[in-house]
Amino acid sequence: MNRRDILRKCGAVGTAGGLGLLAGCSGGGESDGRSGAEESASLEVTDFDYHEDDSGELVVTVTIENSGESEGTGHLYVTVTAAATTSESEGDAEGETTTENAETVASRESREVTVPAGETTTLEIPFEFTVEQFHRRGDLKVDLRT
Repeated sequence: MNRRDILRKCGAVGTAGGLGLLAGCSGGGESDGRSGAEESASLEVTDFDYHEDDSGELVVTVTIENSGESEGTGHLYVTVTAAATTSESEGDAEGETTTENAETVASRESREVTVPAGETTTLEIPFEFTVEQFHRRGDLKVDLRT
């Protein structure tokens, strides 16, 4: 029985000693003078909307905020779907209108955006659709990738 107790104790000491030697291999022992956390950017879309320009075409406005501690850069993707045509025909006597062509077309625009720490940037992205086409069969998707 004595032999088993000695083997258990030696195994425990050997394991603890080996782990103690490996503790310095993790690379976390030296300090670079910072508080431990790296500065980072935090970009997010806070608002988006659309409006009509002087020629009647669709313009999407996207606001991006950086709530992080350093400048951040990302890629903004805006996808718009709209009715393929602008022609309409009159419907029944109640004044409803129907679209002659129910097909849609889509367009995707992308922009690289850089926002300083703690600031907000607004982008205006024009599309070759009329606001009328967008109102008829429109869909708008905004995606920010960092």
